Amino acid sequence: MKLSLTLKLTLAFIFTSLIGVLLVGVITRYVTAYEFDRLLRERTNSQLLITAKAYYQEKRSWAGFDEVARRQAASQPQQQQPPLPGGNNPSRNNPNQPPPPLQGAPQGEGNSPPVVIVDRSGVAVTNGGQYRIGDRVPDSVMMQQGSAIELNNEVIGTVVYLATVERDPREQEYLARTDRTLIYATVIAAIIALIVGVVLARVLTKPLRDLTRAIRAMQSGELKQEVKVMSNDEVGELVSAFNKMSADLAHLSQLREQMTADIAHDLRSPLTVISGYLEILRDGSLEPSPERFDLMFKEAQRLQNLIEDLRTLSLADAGELKLYLAQHSSAELLRSVAMGYEPVAKQKGVELKVDVDENLPTVSIDHGRMMQVVGNLVSNALRYTPKGGVITLKATRERGGVQWTIEDSGVGIPPEKLANIFDRFYRADASRQDGGSGLGLAIVKSIVEAHRGTIRAMSEVGKGTMMMIQLPA
Repeated sequence: MKLSLTLKLTLAFIFTSLIGVLLVGVITRYVTAYEFDRLLRERTNSQLLITAKAYYQEKRSWAGFDEVARRQAASQPQQQQPPLPGGNNPSRNNPNQPPPPLQGAPQGEGNSPPVVIVDRSGVAVTNGGQYRIGDRVPDSVMMQQGSAIELNNEVIGTVVYLATVERDPREQEYLARTDRTLIYATVIAAIIALIVGVVLARVLTKPLRDLTRAIRAMQSGELKQEVKVMSNDEVGELVSAFNKMSADLAHLSQLREQMTADIAHDLRSPLTVISGYLEILRDGSLEPSPERFDLMFKEAQRLQNLIEDLRTLSLADAGELKLYLAQHSSAELLRSVAMGYEPVAKQKGVELKVDVDENLPTVSIDHGRMMQVVGNLVSNALRYTPKGGVITLKATRERGGVQWTIEDSGVGIPPEKLANIFDRFYRADASRQDGGSGLGLAIVKSIVEAHRGTIRAMSEVGKGTMMMIQLPA
């Protein structure tokens, strides 16, 4: 049988409430009965203590006290009722009134009262219950059921109460009323717990029900789901995490669809050019020439580069991108890249500068891969830096490592696009016109992260862009 979480929480509330009420009831019932018994014992022992103390003070011995105790027990009026808390009791108003007898205790001559007097050595000096004069009363009995008799700050004996208290009808009625009250309280508590449990269970499980509905909607293909966060506790954190996961999945799904379309587009364009030229050349409509073969070769090379980029990304995703690490100088690598792009920069009228701090530590990198990274960033900077602009390659010591910065004075990137520039196939409209595949920065990020580094971008429209790579030293 499947139980819902709401039902489980409701039952838990009811069970906890009932356990609490029952515990309080049992303890209250026990304490009430115990207090009745203690009250009666205290009153009886008080009279015996006074009598025993006076007798010993006069006689300096317990000899003959058994008869005195027997007469005192026999003199108790049978009709006297023990006091009830809060009631009008004659014995309470008259402190000289003797205490009531124990119900069911044998009284009178020839009968042993339910109390025994024990001297300081633990030997009974009166007959009481199962003990006779001269019997030794166990220390445990005296400790649990006895009251010390003191004279001039000296213990001269102990009064040990032996009988089991039998309550009178008024006491029984009082305890019965207490029992009924506890039963009523238990029923009322169960009803309240049921109501509160249902309400709280529904409130507490509402986010979970909303999550379930959202997950089922995602299973049907609606990946973008948002559940309202109703608390700041663990459930609220769970809902927030789900909302972020849903948004990320929807974004990734959108990127995947866009990536599929972009791959198809980027593959189709060179294939169209190559197949078109081949068909015309086969029909004899055009004569073969070095220029036409060179164009087809460039398109084929473009296809090869795209396939290689996709392969690099897939290896990085799988954690299988091989790196041949060695210690290299930042200055040497940045200057090598700058020299490689110097002809292109001069052709565009852009100045390339290298600025490296002295005494930089070497970095553990795959030289070829990091040349690819910096070259990609410089190529992008050249693409968007107008004539007369400056591109600076910097290397500085930062946060216990080395930071490479490729800074340009180009057109900049709008803030709304800056957060997505490392996504695969993400391109601005101008980028598509320049022939970029949209995979370059995604590959750059994958290679940097494979080196346990980070990359981030800062840009201001009209002033330029900074790409910062942080590498461990």
